[in-house]
Amino acid sequence: MIKKSTLFILLIFGGEISAQQGDYRSIITVSGFAPLRDYRWNIGYLYRLNERWWLGAEVAYGQNGITPYPIEENDYKIFEVKPEVYYSLAPDSRLKHFISAEFSYLNHQSKKINEDYTDGTGAYYHFQSADYERTRQAVSINYSILLHRESSWFGFMPKVGIGIAHRKITYRNIEGKEDGFEPIDVFSFLNNRDREQQGFRLHFNVDMKFVFKF
Repeated sequence: MIKKSTLFILLIFGGEISAQQGDYRSIITVSGFAPLRDYRWNIGYLYRLNERWWLGAEVAYGQNGITPYPIEENDYKIFEVKPEVYYSLAPDSRLKHFISAEFSYLNHQSKKINEDYTDGTGAYYHFQSADYERTRQAVSINYSILLHRESSWFGFMPKVGIGIAHRKITYRNIEGKEDGFEPIDVFSFLNNRDREQQGFRLHFNVDMKFVFKF
């Protein structure tokens, strides 16, 4: 028992020395926004190749029962993967500034009950149940900054970006479909996920990540 405790203390002490020397090569990130805003948990990993270049990837997953608050969609499942290449603008600075190129793929499926939607022709309907699927492929250019102390294993990484995405939304196995009356919504262009569609659109990234260095 004493040997195990001693080994544990040495590992922590060794990790702290490594952080103090600033020679960490790996970072684990956890999104602070994704669970609350996007109904999924997002975990990432960054690896430093050299002073300028880093490789990273993020995986996100969500379903009923694992998000901080209930999801109103039945059989809700969402998956996203995002490989990313980072370039450090100021490698000698304590605050690390990064420009990165990100590629992402997202798949969202659920069973919608007693809702409305607009089909591909623009007609508006009400239905009793339907299988919903949303897919998205995107590429974006991001800016992020690593806020941390060299002597600490913890930090924050705010991130913003813009790019282009191809989004496809489909409704299948529709039951109880009937004509509906579309409500007037002047802001519908901001979030039109209840409309069947396929095409390109702007893609925005805004996030705040918790960072763990080692």
